[in-house]
Amino acid sequence: MSPSDADDIRNRALTALARNRVPGYNFAGLFLGLECRRYDTGGVAFDLPAGPHCADAEGTMAPAAVLFFADMVLAAAIRAYVDPRQRTATLMLRLDFTGAPARGTLTAEGRSDGFSPRTALPEAMATGSVRAGGVEIVRMSGNWAAPPTPEGVTLAPLPWESAEPPHYPVVSRAELDPVEKAVLRRVEKALRAAGPEGFLPHLWAPAVRPAPGGSASRIPLGMYMGNRVGHVQGGLTMHVALATAIAAVPQHPVLKGASAWYISPGQGKALTTRSTVLQNGRNIAVVRTGVFAPGRRLVLEVVSNHAVPA
Repeated sequence: MSPSDADDIRNRALTALARNRVPGYNFAGLFLGLECRRYDTGGVAFDLPAGPHCADAEGTMAPAAVLFFADMVLAAAIRAYVDPRQRTATLMLRLDFTGAPARGTLTAEGRSDGFSPRTALPEAMATGSVRAGGVEIVRMSGNWAAPPTPEGVTLAPLPWESAEPPHYPVVSRAELDPVEKAVLRRVEKALRAAGPEGFLPHLWAPAVRPAPGGSASRIPLGMYMGNRVGHVQGGLTMHVALATAIAAVPQHPVLKGASAWYISPGQGKALTTRSTVLQNGRNIAVVRTGVFAPGRRLVLEVVSNHAVPA
């Protein structure tokens, strides 16, 4: 990590914190810098430019950025059908990885047919794909619901949902509140740990350890992982689960696919994760992973497939 790249990341984080004060988006999205090219019921299209804040020394995008991007794009496809102030929540997410490298700027498209009239709580399905250099790297699908907004929370449109561009404030370090300062401390810690693998794996990485039959991890929570209602963003919850699952089967380092069911919101002081190996074959491994909030409340259940490289 060069001094100029580190300064760029610090400035990017400070700008994201300032912009996060405007209701509607979240720190993670503002920090990564997603760019919307199309947003309507006919489909959505987004870009995620590569940079030292989200890619390694070779320009390969960090897995956490890919997962965040995938979840946001699919969610945008169904949000095109709702009022911008309506809350939506991920119910299920399916990702299949082609094995092509996530190198350089990512592009993604998603589409949905809208919400089904057959359930009491409105639900919608979305499908899409993520590409790098024109090559498909992820095929994805998922289901979303439109639950009531938590009491006391007022939602505003996301930047691409509003006809008027948001007016963002400029905030100095001296003006940050304690929660915002905690985010910058996390950023500085990740910068100190960054090597050829880049900065982002350390910002959103859980502390993983071996456990009987698999692996376990813990990650402290804060604004740096939150969505716009204060829960952990769905793609980042998936990242925590898969980082733990990959560590459970080191002889099968190629992640091929994962299905995730979102059970309850990720909130509290920290998330703990437990991965159990269901199959550990010569070529294929299957891992079951649970992500828990304080009190052992299940947040996410994931089953993932892993392979031996050619």
